[in-house]
Amino acid sequence: MTPALRSDATALDAVVALLAPEGAPAGPRRAYAVLPRPTRPRYVLPAAGRAAGATFIRPAADPRRDVLTRLVLRPALRLGAARLVPGRVRVADGTDADPSLRRHLAALLGRADIDLAVALGAPRPNRKPVIQAIGGDGATVAWVKLGVDDHTDRLVAHETDALTRAPGDPVVTPKVLASGSWRGHRLLALAHLEMTETANDLALTAPVIRAIAGPTTHEEATASAWWQRLRTSVATPGTDPDGRIGALLDDLDVALGARSWPFGTWHGDLAPWNATWEGDRLHVWDWERAGGPVPLGLDLVHNRVQVALLRDGADLALAVGTVVAREADTLVALGYGPGEVPLVISAYLATLRVRYAEDARTGSLGPGGPIARAIDDDADPTFGRRATSTP
Repeated sequence: MTPALRSDATALDAVVALLAPEGAPAGPRRAYAVLPRPTRPRYVLPAAGRAAGATFIRPAADPRRDVLTRLVLRPALRLGAARLVPGRVRVADGTDADPSLRRHLAALLGRADIDLAVALGAPRPNRKPVIQAIGGDGATVAWVKLGVDDHTDRLVAHETDALTRAPGDPVVTPKVLASGSWRGHRLLALAHLEMTETANDLALTAPVIRAIAGPTTHEEATASAWWQRLRTSVATPGTDPDGRIGALLDDLDVALGARSWPFGTWHGDLAPWNATWEGDRLHVWDWERAGGPVPLGLDLVHNRVQVALLRDGADLALAVGTVVAREADTLVALGYGPGEVPLVISAYLATLRVRYAEDARTGSLGPGGPIARAIDDDADPTFGRRATSTP
């Protein structure tokens, strides 16, 4: 399954195979529209009925794509444009004995009237189907994540585990409706989480970061489990072929010295495309990168850096300067000294770089590739010279 999803040339066939019954095709066939086209599948949507008009995609890291979805795709679907899309596939619906994925999910969710819309995304290591289960009344019944290989199975498992020990107020997380497997891969069905669609910055406070972190400990940074995980991962054959990540960790090791830092859990991808404020509560989804312990506050740094890089088109130096300018006080409130802010940023960048190196073992990094190269090319891995930079 993995090679098929890593290429747009074979991705649609792989998705259709996942939707169809495992045995000989049986039962009536359901029509789906493929957008923008079968050779570049990003959405596989019901071609008819109220489900097509209800389809929507959550906010994206690329605001231009999100605007297109909000202003063009969704209204067009509500007007029945899916019926006119030339790229179409027909999928057998199966039987109770040999169900399609739609029938399987209908049984899990207790709703026989659901249809499915699939968001696939661009080729990258964590590419997997994200499925919107839509009721006959047009309402979203559930969001479903489906692993397709060992890597994406681990991501779905991480999210399942994270949501069984979800943080409390002021953070709101999706309710787990069902978890299990489909064709031997991990499956997770989540209740719809209300959100306001916005491209605004995501303001994160120290109480939010502490709520996500859960119980915290103070440890010597270079003796912590976090640091040992980074070192072990980089030592894995094929992860750091040119030794540049190891050199980054060596320099950071010296800079950290014997500092004792607070550690806790992090979301791992906390940014405006995965969270929104609803009144005084933060609704947060996509917990597949959750884990830890990591230095407290890495979610805060990630939010600012990713927005600056992916949304605003900034370079790495400017992205780091944004963190220093906007989040230094919050990092201090989390327990760091003012002079440690650049080191916390360095800890984040090292953690992210190791993640990208692990992902690269399974395929092209996509948008993460330029970020990984920017970290590699930086001349000052401790980022001390950026402590006074401003965006």
